Amino acid sequence: MTGPRPPARAFRPALALAVGGALAVALLATLPAASPARAGEIAVERLATRSEDPRELTFTARVRSVAGLASARLEYLVLNPDGNIGGSGEVEVSGGPEEDLIFTLQTIAPRRYIPVGSEFSYRWLLEDREGTEFVTEEQRFVFLDGRYSWKSRTEGLVTVYWYGSSTAAAELALASTASSLRDTEDLLEVTVPYPVKVVVWRSEAEGELAQRPRSGVFDATVITGGQRVAPDLLFVFEPSRIVIRHEAAHIVTKVAGDGPFTTIPSWLDEGTAVYMQPEPGAGYTVALAGAVGGDRTLPLRGLASPPGDPGRVDLFYGQSWSVVSHLIDVYGRPALAELYRTVKAGSLIDDALREVYGLDQDSLYNEWRAANGLPPVAVTGRSAITAPAPSEATVAPLAVPTSRPADGAAPAPAGTAGDASPETGAPAEAAGAGEPAGATPAAAADGDGVGARPVLILLTVTALLVLLLGGGAVALMRRPDRPPPGRGSGF
Repeated sequence: MTGPRPPARAFRPALALAVGGALAVALLATLPAASPARAGEIAVERLATRSEDPRELTFTARVRSVAGLASARLEYLVLNPDGNIGGSGEVEVSGGPEEDLIFTLQTIAPRRYIPVGSEFSYRWLLEDREGTEFVTEEQRFVFLDGRYSWKSRTEGLVTVYWYGSSTAAAELALASTASSLRDTEDLLEVTVPYPVKVVVWRSEAEGELAQRPRSGVFDATVITGGQRVAPDLLFVFEPSRIVIRHEAAHIVTKVAGDGPFTTIPSWLDEGTAVYMQPEPGAGYTVALAGAVGGDRTLPLRGLASPPGDPGRVDLFYGQSWSVVSHLIDVYGRPALAELYRTVKAGSLIDDALREVYGLDQDSLYNEWRAANGLPPVAVTGRSAITAPAPSEATVAPLAVPTSRPADGAAPAPAGTAGDASPETGAPAEAAGAGEPAGATPAAAADGDGVGARPVLILLTVTALLVLLLGGGAVALMRRPDRPPPGRGSGF
């Protein structure tokens, strides 16, 4: 038995919709799942630093990573008015979803000295096993001796740090530093262009670990009341006005006289610093009087750097003070300021003395001897002169080496800063320390998946395709040649 044949065209809309739907499903099936934001795959928290003693500094961070870390590196800068000095070090990672990173930097080593009171900037550079990179925001802090609980106070451009009940010593340091800066700036006709920090210990013994290592003989015989350990940083172990004014004066003498290629000799530097004390002190004047009385004074060229013999330290300071006082008394204060400016501009000390006073070091020495009742001595004539070593009080921190090994060298142990080679002391961008901390962190790397925007575009195209196919089917249904419902051609 045969019945009417269903109209063939009646199935075209359904067929079109089915084809369109199938096509949409097929297209969606080819799309990878949308990737989450890469920055969310590495999370860093609990950034911290600690120093159990001033000889080392530890950086820590807690990291969560979905894919697990492949590498971690810490980059740091020691901020310095003469140019930031930087380095970096790799940290060993386990690759787990959560781990603690630890990086230890030796602050006092044979070729490195980062003094307490230095300001640091640092950041962590991380990469996971999928290639995602993440850079933490710049962190800044002042490195202090972790054995003590420090307090601080700032007035104007001077900040003092102290601990315990030494509030009176801190107030003395604050006032004496500020007054010495003003007075020495007036003498040398210069202005210190940056803030100054003063770290006060209760005694030299309590601050001994923070000092640059010296010979045992020198330490046993010389009491250190204070030091200028960086262009903007003073240590005070003996809270006296004499010591603090002396060390603060060194902040100004460096600004006034040290240039890119020349530095002031120690006799001029230390002589000016003693001149800025309330009085030179009995030790220096007694040593000077004994040397003048016995005609045992030191040639001026021999005072270009501090003596290694502890027994000559008092004479070194006393005679240096006396020579500077002679220049001021005979030629006036403006001439001394001009001498500093001439050295800073690039002249060696003999050339600068000739330009300002018409004397070299030998003739100045004899003039000073005559003023003290001593006969002249044979001069050596101008000899080859190299840049003098700075005095103990004006030693700047040693450059900070990076832990990146040189080509072919064995890498430093993970998690520590290596001592492979010292940096030049130039600003970080010139010293090979990588990007300076504080630069805009690199954006998180794009993943391999397709982002949300491509997915929306493909969905829109698929929907349009379905509507087109469906619309075409409706149009076919409404065409005039379509047979009426229920009528077919039969078999």
